[in-house]
Amino acid sequence: MTNPNAKGKTRAQITKDAREREERALDLVALRWSYERIARELGYAHRRSAKAAVDRALARIPMDAAKRLREVEAHALDIAQRSLADKIVSGHLGAIDRLIRIMDHRAKLFGLYEPQPDTGVAEIAAVLGAWLGRIREEDEALDGDLPDQEPEALPGALGAENSPETSAGGV
Repeated sequence: MTNPNAKGKTRAQITKDAREREERALDLVALRWSYERIARELGYAHRRSAKAAVDRALARIPMDAAKRLREVEAHALDIAQRSLADKIVSGHLGAIDRLIRIMDHRAKLFGLYEPQPDTGVAEIAAVLGAWLGRIREEDEALDGDLPDQEPEALPGALGAENSPETSAGGV
């Protein structure tokens, strides 16, 4: 099916118009418009189409602008969370449920559910452990004067300093 608005336009003009419409959709999301309302306003067939347009626009913007949008969204979540404070403290289950949803959205916004990249620390620790084992074997064969402590017990052990619980990448 062809786009009825594309009559007589070049591919470049059609692409330019589509991008402008996607940018407008992104602007409307920042104004807190629903995807249904954006779809009606900009002529998208369905709210999913409006969401896809916003996603395409977000993919094109520089990282600084994406960071700014995350800050705006986080600020809106802060306002929503603060508005629930009294009800949460008093134990209102609906408010507590809403808080959990806000926290979930915040975690998604900042990518906290994304898999963390493998830093290779485990492989390095395994190689160093194997190396230490060979050194101990050679030492025992010679004179056995190395300390008998395991690497985890030594001050500043690699495994303790870089565990997921203490590293910057851990959650």
